[in-house]
Amino acid sequence: MSSIYPWIYVDYTNNIWKFFENDNKELVYKIMYGEGKWTKERLIDKDVLGFAVYVEQDETIHIVYSNIKGELKYCTMKDKRWVGKILYKMQIDDFEIQNLKVEISGDKMHIFYLLIGNDGTEHGVLMHCIWNGKETKITTLQDIILLPDLRENYLINVNENNSIDVFFITDEGDEISLNYCRFENLRWTPVKMLYGIQGDDIGFDVLRDQQEIHILNKYREESMYFLDHVCIDISGDIQNFRVYESNNDLEEPLLFTENNKLYSCWLEQGKIFYSVFNDKKWSSTFYFDRGNELVVRRYNCFICSDDKSSIKAIRVYGTNELDLCLLVPSWFVLNIKDSLKYEVDKANIDTPYEEKAFQSLKLELSRITSEKKNLERKIDSLKMQLRKKQRFMEDYEEQIARILEQKHKAEENYNIFLELQQKIQKDLEDTNQQLVEERETNISIKNKLKEFKEENISIKQQIKIISEEKKKLYEELELEKNQSIMERLLRRRSREI
Repeated sequence: MSSIYPWIYVDYTNNIWKFFENDNKELVYKIMYGEGKWTKERLIDKDVLGFAVYVEQDETIHIVYSNIKGELKYCTMKDKRWVGKILYKMQIDDFEIQNLKVEISGDKMHIFYLLIGNDGTEHGVLMHCIWNGKETKITTLQDIILLPDLRENYLINVNENNSIDVFFITDEGDEISLNYCRFENLRWTPVKMLYGIQGDDIGFDVLRDQQEIHILNKYREESMYFLDHVCIDISGDIQNFRVYESNNDLEEPLLFTENNKLYSCWLEQGKIFYSVFNDKKWSSTFYFDRGNELVVRRYNCFICSDDKSSIKAIRVYGTNELDLCLLVPSWFVLNIKDSLKYEVDKANIDTPYEEKAFQSLKLELSRITSEKKNLERKIDSLKMQLRKKQRFMEDYEEQIARILEQKHKAEENYNIFLELQQKIQKDLEDTNQQLVEERETNISIKNKLKEFKEENISIKQQIKIISEEKKKLYEELELEKNQSIMERLLRRRSREI
């Protein structure tokens, strides 16, 4: 699966830039600067598997693409040269990055792609990458069983609140399911199945307005091809309308709006047909006569608005000839009278003038009725938004009341806390004072103990001296006592003699 469709950019000077992959897997571009006049093919990068283009209002061209190395890369043109960087590189070799889509919201680039198994299986993984210019964040959205003949397995849609809706198809085995999820407030909602699709050769397109989701389903049952319109309103109610059926293959179906009316268009045997919805059913088919039979194909396109004040992304048909001709759906919708003429001519009906006028008035009435219903839906939507805002205001007032009550309780708790803090502070000061006094008493006791120890040492020394003197006196006394005894003995002996 290579890039789904080539990309076209029509700049403010009406030059047509065509970005595409050539047969050598090279991402190239060329510019048509005049009728049938093209520049040479210019190379952007090699070994490319898929790519997507996004053009901003200041004409900055962003290209995101993948290659056979498993790299997700980005480039833009600066000073007439392509410069870029690698945003992400896969660490596994079993998958390829293909089917890329890009949206820019605020200062972030949202990149969507499929990881498709390169082993021939039908397994794929839908991925979402956010790049803020410095770093990337990768999120896995959903495993998908791919349909082999389906050109686009998923579509993205940025709604009025800059939320991103993703619609994707997967094979559930017994049926094909169309699923939906939304990226809002930096989070993804859970995946929701919208409905099942039976048949083969399936394709789809999605258009969303403020009130409804419109889905155009293409499928085949046996030898018949069908286009069905599924409308899902804001309450989730689903309505189904048959748009067209044919024995011929129906290709590249698209939905678009013009003058507040919903249209569908498609290719049948290389010709462009379209139909208009009047809120109850789809009109008969109108053929867009281009005046030639050149083969047309689908393109993704960025083109200036009518007043050249902005650039918008659209899906268009176009020829593949040297002199590329773009066929923008909203441009080839005919006015009501011309549409009536083509419808009558196709049926070969010779209708009187009065009946033509009557038919014209009926179509005009249908248009007015359609616009009236659109206004009614908008009024209903505004009423619903008003009710939501009223509920929001009520919730907000309740929150304010709770906050005020909490504030009052907080003030009471604060006063209690302040009193408790003051008491604790006083107790702490008293404790500190007691501690100081106890420290002083302890120091005094230590000093007295030291004095007692010194005095005890002095007393022990004096006792020792006294003991020594006592011993000495005792010895002297014993000596004198012995001497006295000896003297008496000697005197006694001398008398006896």
